[in-house]
Amino acid sequence: MYVTARVSQQEPFEWRELHFLELNFPGEDFKSWASGEPLQRGLFTGSQDGIRCSRWGALIDGANAIGMLRAGRLLFHDGRGHYGTYLHARSAQAWQPWKGTEREYSAWLWIGSRKNPEEAIREADRELPTDARVIVSVQSLHAQIEASRRRVSKKSQRPSRRPFEFSDCWHVALASQLAAQGRFAEAAAILRGRMPESWTAVTAGQLNLLLEHTGDGMRVQSLFDSGRQRELAASEPTPLFSLTFRRPLPEARTRDKTQPSPGRTGGSPPPGQTEQLDEIQLVADAGWQRVTVQRADRNGAVEIRWQRPRDARLAGVEVRARVVPDGKANAIRWSLEVRNPSNQWSLWQVDFPQLAVAELGEDGCVLFPRGPGEVQRGVWRRAFRYFGTYPSGWTSMQFFAAYDGWGESGVYFGSHDPVASTKQMLLASRPQDRSIVLAFQHPVPDMGRPANRFTLSGRAVWQLLRGDWFDAASIYRDWVRREARWYPELTADGRADTPSWMKELPVWVVGGGPPKACVPAVKQFARFMGVPVGFHWYNWHQIPFDNDYPHYFPAKDGFAEGVQELQAANVFVMPYINGRLWDTRDRGLDDFEFTSVARPAATKNEKGEPYTETYGSKESDGSRVRLAAMCPSTRLWQDRIGSIVQRLFGRYGVKGVYIDQIAAAAPKLCFDPQHGHSLGGGHWWTAGYWQLLEKIRRRKPADRMLTTECNAEPYVRWMDGYLTWHWQHDRQVPAFPAVYGGAIQMFGRAYRGGETKDLALRMKAGQQLVFGEQIGWISPNVVREKQNVAFLKQVVGLRWRFRRYFCAGRMERPPRLTGEIPRVRADWQWSGTWWVSTDAVLAGAWRLPREGKLVLLFVNASDRPVTATLCFDASAYGLSSEKLRAVRITARGSAGEPQFDQSAAESIPARFERSLSFPPRTAWAWEMSDR
Repeated sequence: MYVTARVSQQEPFEWRELHFLELNFPGEDFKSWASGEPLQRGLFTGSQDGIRCSRWGALIDGANAIGMLRAGRLLFHDGRGHYGTYLHARSAQAWQPWKGTEREYSAWLWIGSRKNPEEAIREADRELPTDARVIVSVQSLHAQIEASRRRVSKKSQRPSRRPFEFSDCWHVALASQLAAQGRFAEAAAILRGRMPESWTAVTAGQLNLLLEHTGDGMRVQSLFDSGRQRELAASEPTPLFSLTFRRPLPEARTRDKTQPSPGRTGGSPPPGQTEQLDEIQLVADAGWQRVTVQRADRNGAVEIRWQRPRDARLAGVEVRARVVPDGKANAIRWSLEVRNPSNQWSLWQVDFPQLAVAELGEDGCVLFPRGPGEVQRGVWRRAFRYFGTYPSGWTSMQFFAAYDGWGESGVYFGSHDPVASTKQMLLASRPQDRSIVLAFQHPVPDMGRPANRFTLSGRAVWQLLRGDWFDAASIYRDWVRREARWYPELTADGRADTPSWMKELPVWVVGGGPPKACVPAVKQFARFMGVPVGFHWYNWHQIPFDNDYPHYFPAKDGFAEGVQELQAANVFVMPYINGRLWDTRDRGLDDFEFTSVARPAATKNEKGEPYTETYGSKESDGSRVRLAAMCPSTRLWQDRIGSIVQRLFGRYGVKGVYIDQIAAAAPKLCFDPQHGHSLGGGHWWTAGYWQLLEKIRRRKPADRMLTTECNAEPYVRWMDGYLTWHWQHDRQVPAFPAVYGGAIQMFGRAYRGGETKDLALRMKAGQQLVFGEQIGWISPNVVREKQNVAFLKQVVGLRWRFRRYFCAGRMERPPRLTGEIPRVRADWQWSGTWWVSTDAVLAGAWRLPREGKLVLLFVNASDRPVTATLCFDASAYGLSSEKLRAVRITARGSAGEPQFDQSAAESIPARFERSLSFPPRTAWAWEMSDR
């Protein structure tokens, strides 16, 4: 059912709010909700919470459902049994002021009964007609715009040197945008060089920002690339910031009992704010009585102040933003401060910055930091959403990038936060207007306490991007090396605080249990490979896995002797422990020490209850093991983990300890005031782990190392290795190695079964080699698979031969191959069936800058030979000579010491195109030197 509504009035009277299509059910008619995309579900419990979604949403009661589709930003309210359960269309506009004479709305309704109503609604959403934009213009204005466009195209593309004035090409783009919005008079004025008084321009080289005063707020009108004459900002902007206020937590509340509780009086909040009982939202572009802009210095910096919210309950709340242009870098850097003097409201979350990016061509790309980094194409035209909490293994770094398919124009969108504060990162598509939204969402320190305030940690950065994901990673890498507190000190040989054996280690096996079950197989693998091997030893303890933590001792019988036997065979042993969890029933079915010892140091939610997690482990009675997440800032947890690690180093002589989950799991928003950290948000989580790990590193022997799960960046300085077993996604790129190659060793993929496991093995091992990872994290029993182990031996041999590049060098842009390169596809079995596609030929480049050396690595993972053309320019890799010395090296796959076939050295030009042959199931390298 297609629903339309037209609102009209004869005179432009201002309405404080305007609602469309709100379905409210005051009883208990609906038990659950669903939304997409991706599909999400939840139950209505009467929590009074608001749930927001963008593509579609549905109220569900068994097989019956009412859904809204293509209805803007949707809002559920969980008022079951109280205020009411409702679904609200166009909620982002409902509380914004309107003073026009006519406005139209539309939405689709799905009402029906199906066995699986969520899937029926999703199918309906896919079948709806696509949106189309109709632009009405004035012929004379259109002619002026086209004439101006032709005139500009003849001029030099140099950006204007006049600060705070438009370049000619920006004039034309803005006029086109205004004409499309029906603002014809303003479009004609801008062509004559007249800027509306409500506009403020900030110019940073070829990146041009335009801010528009809306009357009661400020919004982004334009983000323009003058070098490529391209508008980067979407025509429908998203608020620059959004503030969420909540009532203080009970123990922190100092409420004036003479004032009514908001949300229970039946009224609606003022424009620019949405309210769900004890929650108020305030946005940048509406809801303010005073907004001022002033130039802050001669370099073009601007300071914006939002003051006097229209809602008297937020009296005194003020927001200050500073916008600093960097012309040399084509970058705009933001700072933000929110002042909240209210004793009745706590600032809970700050979403800043938020930017809606226009479509950058049909092949437009977005980079986001899942695992090593992932690139998706064409998300402007399809439903797509990425949301993750930083820092964690699935949100490993603090930046996005959006760019066109040719790498000519795009935007780098980053948070340069040197202390790695907890934040959420959002990338969401809006196919209806061909845009995507990028945002950082910050849980506020001392959330729940009244009169708290927020200061953005570090700077938010919008920077012009010339290139692709690698260029975006390079921008972030340069900042990390300058300012990030977690970046380690590097010498000419890489990290001095990581033992050489760990930096050079080429391969890992994984296994566990008693020594008799694993030691012989690991030794056999090491003999076959003929190189040092790392062994990740699980279940070395007598307690079950993921049960009775952290009581790991005593170890299984013979563990100490097994460690000695393996390390005598050139195998470096690394046992498993967990760095986050304490079992709530930590001696079988009994609460041994959790309540009496651990509970005070466990993370707590707003109600003061410990956060607990369950995995696959079960107690002896069949119930799930429930594990509490411990707070890293507490002395108890720091001392407990430290003592376990020291005992393994000392009594058992292991060479490394794997401390699970630290760089994998997202921070908990802990609300226990006894822990001494700020409540909820802030950077205390990472600071707590820094302190914990620093204590261990000060005490450990110099030849020992630490690793953890996944690759959240803030722990790089305190870890020697990251287990990258989760780098399993389609379209992933090595953005993380591009930033951190040489600063930490990355190792391991999950090698699993399935009908295509042999191809999957070659794809994973090949990708590991070119990404710079230590190979494997594989079962030692792979030696029984003749073809697989022969291929693995080649890759491991090359990793060993060129090990210095990965511990003392840096990753460079992967070499570009052209021609008919086939794709290969295999089930990687990451989580059930898990198809991943890559090029048949995988390529990577690593450089030793101080030594003038470069190695290009190539792996053909397919069963067929491939021929492709390499386009090479030595200057792109920092090699300055006109002639290079080059040697081709191939590793053999037989047992024993690594054997290599090496071509005679040849002299090659610094720039060339050459046809190369890649035999099936082979890996080889081309080492070049300019000295």
